[in-house]
Amino acid sequence: MRSQDGWIVRVRPHGASVAVGQWRVLAELALAHAEPLIELTRLGNVQLRGVDEANLERVRSVLIDARLVPADADADLAPPVHCTPLYRRGDATHALASLLSRAVIERLSPAALARKGLEALPSKFGFVVDDAAHRLRCMNADIELWVAAHGQVALFAADCAEPVLWESAERAVDAAIEKALWFARERMLHAPALVRMRSLVHAKSAGTKLNEVGAPVPPGPLDQGAWMVGVPLGRIDAAAMLATTAAMPEHAEIRVTPWRSLWVSEAALAGGNPFSDAVHWITRDDDVRLRASSCIGAPRCEQARFAAQELSLEIAAHVPHGIHVHVTGCAKRCALSADATFVVGAEGVDDAGQTLLRVVRRGPREHAGPLVPYRELRARPQQIQKLIHDPHL
Repeated sequence: MRSQDGWIVRVRPHGASVAVGQWRVLAELALAHAEPLIELTRLGNVQLRGVDEANLERVRSVLIDARLVPADADADLAPPVHCTPLYRRGDATHALASLLSRAVIERLSPAALARKGLEALPSKFGFVVDDAAHRLRCMNADIELWVAAHGQVALFAADCAEPVLWESAERAVDAAIEKALWFARERMLHAPALVRMRSLVHAKSAGTKLNEVGAPVPPGPLDQGAWMVGVPLGRIDAAAMLATTAAMPEHAEIRVTPWRSLWVSEAALAGGNPFSDAVHWITRDDDVRLRASSCIGAPRCEQARFAAQELSLEIAAHVPHGIHVHVTGCAKRCALSADATFVVGAEGVDDAGQTLLRVVRRGPREHAGPLVPYRELRARPQQIQKLIHDPHL
């Protein structure tokens, strides 16, 4: 995907899992051919930004050799299967994700759909394999599966009144694939063709939505001897990743989460916890940087009106505990986290040509607060406390 600062190269980790050796490959590529950063997305993907077009093939070749992307371009274009990072390797959730991933490539890749006379599914269409806590419901996947009680597998989609239980993973996966094929056929009956299943459901005035969404897992120790490690704004310094993983076993796992954090396995920490550098890593759940997020912002995005990431970090220290502020450089609200309670976004300019920002309280009905000049909030970031407590909100 092309962006203002070059090409974005995206990696969709299988089962959310990336080995230490693969992280080193990503870091080396970032330092040699892209911005010196590895980005974590809210969909649990990993991406390199600012890759020059002349280096695209070289970068892809290295990623294929490292088994970070499939050599088959058709398989790479199949709908994504996002998986909770909180499984135990080889357990029922892991097995379900692996089974679904294989079925999606075999039956829903662009070539497989073309053989049925169907167009490729949109890039935003996707699946989630979650756990019973539904922490990945924040991703708003089109089709969601999870291991339920007594070994059954639950399936929920936008057109379902309630989850459907299946006696085996095989039957649940087959039902999920058939549901996707149904959408692939139905979406083409609309002009323009629909992108998400919930759009089709809204058009037919059917279906429901599960409301319970599990909370993100904060940084800190976990079971299995693992740790959750946060990444400020989801941007990993490539040199810091190389230094941090230098003494780790090559095949140890560091999984990706949709909360812009990393699940670090016990094997990766066998020699001690090397994530002590507080500049690059977040290991405490009271770190103020967890209270703010942002899109990429200017100058990397041509649509952004201001440096959203810089403002996000500046206001973070003044955001009260329990509140999450998302800063967005334009009206699109890119990279918006599901747990964001407020949005600070660009909304026009004043008579002097200054960018104006508005604070919006999120909820079933959004409430907009007063406008504030961008430069004023940059100069006095503590104003965010007054803005989010405005009586209009």
